[in-house]
Amino acid sequence: MSSPNILLLTVDCLRYDHCGFNGYTKPTTPTLTELTQSSLVFDTAVATGPYTPESVPGFLAGLHGYNSAYYSDVDWTAIPNDAETLASHFRDAGWETIATISNPQLTTERNFDTGFDSFRNLRTEDTQTEIGNPPGSAGPLRERVSSVLYSFRDRIRSMENTTLSSALYALYRYQQLRTDWPTTRGKVVVDRLLDNLNTRDREQPFFAWTHLMDLHAPLHPDSIREGGLAWSDATARHLLTDAGRMANQHTPAYETMYDSALRHVDAQIARIIDYLQEEGVWDETILVVTADHGEALFERGVYGHQYHNMFDELLHVPFLIRTPNETAERFDAPFSLAWLHELLADLVNIDRGPFPAKSGRSSHLDDEDCAIVLSDSVSHRGHTVTARTACHKFVRHFGEPLYHEHQLASAVEPFNGEGVTYDLRADPAEHLPLDATESPANLRELAADVHVHPSEIPSLTGELDTETKARLEDLGYVE
Repeated sequence: MSSPNILLLTVDCLRYDHCGFNGYTKPTTPTLTELTQSSLVFDTAVATGPYTPESVPGFLAGLHGYNSAYYSDVDWTAIPNDAETLASHFRDAGWETIATISNPQLTTERNFDTGFDSFRNLRTEDTQTEIGNPPGSAGPLRERVSSVLYSFRDRIRSMENTTLSSALYALYRYQQLRTDWPTTRGKVVVDRLLDNLNTRDREQPFFAWTHLMDLHAPLHPDSIREGGLAWSDATARHLLTDAGRMANQHTPAYETMYDSALRHVDAQIARIIDYLQEEGVWDETILVVTADHGEALFERGVYGHQYHNMFDELLHVPFLIRTPNETAERFDAPFSLAWLHELLADLVNIDRGPFPAKSGRSSHLDDEDCAIVLSDSVSHRGHTVTARTACHKFVRHFGEPLYHEHQLASAVEPFNGEGVTYDLRADPAEHLPLDATESPANLRELAADVHVHPSEIPSLTGELDTETKARLEDLGYVE
């Protein structure tokens, strides 16, 4: 067989413990669950950071926050100029490289297009119909109404979760539903991905990457409805429920909405598999499915994903890889997404590339627990580093203390000072912080070795434009 195709499918905010193949009882992932019967599953896969711009450089370029770059502001992590990426490595080895994504963080200005022959970010393409909004939806009247509601947004966020504030928030989101919803639905992204694959050079294998946003708040009412797991199909109910999330009040119905949106994502993955089978290339394709990070669902009194939130509801992600020989096996040893370049190179029999992150393992297809997994988070508040093995997780924050100004407040307070240890065997939910000295010395030493001051991170030239900042703010990326 010639070199196989590689399709990397990442899902924003996908939690490990909400996938059916990991023991979740709701039918959220029937396609993926069936796929695991012929796939390699890594049960302790770990993201390099809790936030999209901190995690994507990890799996794309083997980078962490401490050796990445930033664009415009230290909070906006970027891939450094001239960095090796999966796309550049496979392009140089003979693969055609294609990306079809829609997260406004992942722009060409921040080098997320490095190595791709074709790179499309649907959130930065300046057409309403391209991103799945209704044709003619941005009329002058609606634009004026949207502008007025947009000006109320911050005030709505700061209001107590009353009937009035919830109604105002729902009205704001309803107007966006009619004009410009903050995310592009996965079905639109998959449509564009398949269009791009149809125009590929069929004499070359392809390396393709797509990234789905359906699980990123705010959840699109149509994705919730089409998932079929929510208690109601009414858009108004969905938007009013989301108001509770926005006010950071415990809203159990939001988790049901999340599960239903996940079922919709699973259906989009099925569409991709169907396409590959119809094209006759399914048995010539490696399919990787993972997440950039997970999502907090009020375990510690907060929703979403925040800088410096190093708990496993964000860092522990699902990871499965289906190869043409359909080998099925599950691995428990910790696996960093920053080592994806090693695993893929080994599977297609090419040399491993010059990526910064190296596991030290000769093979990832065993359960040898011999490497420390790093994750980190850098912002203007400092640098938080996590170093872990299968048994221990050490977390330490370097910089101005994380106290009440951080959304997690007391939950992250132990990260300050000398740091904190979690015994992952006895306390997998990480509710019982132990003294830093309970961690092996090599974890504490490695965290100290890699920590940086934010001022040491190199900067790319450029500034975020106003429209991009607004899009990021509407997705919760601006504090």
